[in-house]
Amino acid sequence: MATNNFKAFALDPNANVTSQVEWEALPVLLSGFSTGKASSAQINKAIRQATFIASAVAQFVSDALTQDIFDNGDSQAFVTLLKQAIVNGSVPAGIPMPWPTTTPPAGWLKCNGANFNTATFPLLAKAYPSGKLPDLRGEFIRGWDDGRGVDSGRALLSAQGDAIRNIKGEQSLSVPYNGKSTGVFYNNGKNANEGIYEDGSFILDGPPVGGTGGLSPSQGEKIYFDASRIVPVASENRPRNVAFNYIVRAA
Repeated sequence: MATNNFKAFALDPNANVTSQVEWEALPVLLSGFSTGKASSAQINKAIRQATFIASAVAQFVSDALTQDIFDNGDSQAFVTLLKQAIVNGSVPAGIPMPWPTTTPPAGWLKCNGANFNTATFPLLAKAYPSGKLPDLRGEFIRGWDDGRGVDSGRALLSAQGDAIRNIKGEQSLSVPYNGKSTGVFYNNGKNANEGIYEDGSFILDGPPVGGTGGLSPSQGEKIYFDASRIVPVASENRPRNVAFNYIVRAA
């Protein structure tokens, strides 16, 4: 356990300390002792209040950083530790945080799937006992289902591949033969004469259709589906986003 040199004074319940009621009623509470003699109980009260706070702040720093705090008179070094302890105390080790640069600040690690020493970083090991950081490079974080039934069957820290809802059905299509269709369904650049390319040649890119009821079959044509004609497309499904570097506090 880390050592804290700053100790509170006169903490015993029976210590010789002026009561809070008497302390608040003292005329010298604002002006301080200037003439006459102050009782030892009053002096002890002043010392206890100051040392109580000093001890508590030093213990907070020691606990947050798991580091010894010495009464060595180096106030600047203590202020630096206090600032670090405030950050560490507000962000427990292991919580992924977005960071705007490629290099994390001191005491933090990238969420890049790397292994870490659990003995060196015991607080981080409480969150990741396997000694391996999550790899959040290029990933979104999703809330764990925890019995809700929206994303069931998932374990914490498990990865999930991309997917979309199935698109299926059937529909009679009427596509203009002018090569200018702007929908997701389109033909292959025909003109107004069904079955004929603009250069006058016959369309032969589809299977024969028709031919029932004594009629001769006619050459069919292909109808194409292309979502990129309507919406932005990529090699993955994604929402609008901003890239940050995920990091975790290590100690």
